[in-house]
Amino acid sequence: MERFIPIVERLKREEKDILVFTHENPDGDGIGSMIALYLFLKKAGKNVTMAMKDNVPYVYNFLPNIDDIKKLPINHKFSVAILVDAAHRKRCGTDIYSDELIRIDHHVGGEFESIYDYVDDYSPSTTVVVTEILRSWDESLIDKDIATCLYTGLITDTGSFRYNNTTSKTFEIAKFLTEKGADPSYISKMIFERNKVNVLKLLQKTLSTLELYNNNEIAVLTVFREFLRETNTSEEDTEGFVNFAKSIEGVKVAVIMIQREDLKTWRVSLRGKGDVDVQEIAKSFGGGGHKDAAGCRIVGDYQEVKEKLVDRITNSLNKVKRESLTV
Repeated sequence: MERFIPIVERLKREEKDILVFTHENPDGDGIGSMIALYLFLKKAGKNVTMAMKDNVPYVYNFLPNIDDIKKLPINHKFSVAILVDAAHRKRCGTDIYSDELIRIDHHVGGEFESIYDYVDDYSPSTTVVVTEILRSWDESLIDKDIATCLYTGLITDTGSFRYNNTTSKTFEIAKFLTEKGADPSYISKMIFERNKVNVLKLLQKTLSTLELYNNNEIAVLTVFREFLRETNTSEEDTEGFVNFAKSIEGVKVAVIMIQREDLKTWRVSLRGKGDVDVQEIAKSFGGGGHKDAAGCRIVGDYQEVKEKLVDRITNSLNKVKRESLTV
């Protein structure tokens, strides 16, 4: 039996301008979802624009049609704007002008914007949600370029199928996308095997800040603004750095704190190994995400912010330990 997805019928009816956009500091899932939906809508004969606040990170510059990506904000009122891979509109980092806003996502919680929102927090990536939408609409329109974008989000949000959000459904979607033309070897090489020397120098400086807490269960890395200046890099180049802290034996929660331009705001990414729900930790600071991957922004003095994070994570770890003793 075919699955009825209301957003498909809504977009089929749309005859005016459509905007597809994603969150600031975009990752592979956000960019992959955005470009894939944009390309599909163009093939379906829609008047569509894609945009985001920040530049495309270097590791994703191989994706098709990146030159079509506009910069937000856009001084134009769209008939409908589609937010992909974000729990709420403020995650795009700027204003959006549209008569209607629809959200496509896989994050837990968040704000619902429309009766046509399609959010599945059991999906391993937003590109999987987008894949289901496109297959329901017209599977024949999914070509190699679209499949490449969708597969990119799938492998980045599952850690190349290493994270615990990897299920049998993940491999079913991967099989479908490879059959549609996605090349797993090529995509993986483009994302994971093209490091620039200055990015490695940034990584070197970042790893030098490593601190361990709570009997080495918590690992914290820091990217100070001066690191970016000294290595001629940008925030986008820090993607994946937190996983080096996560890879340490015995670490249960890894944190990376990235200093923003104002020197007072910290972009925080948290990664867990299943013991603690880091989404709940991020949520307590106004952020969100998934059980094992989440983020937030905190304003304050470096030491003060770090101590707050470590205390909050320690409390969560202790709670998990107490609960395990009562089982």
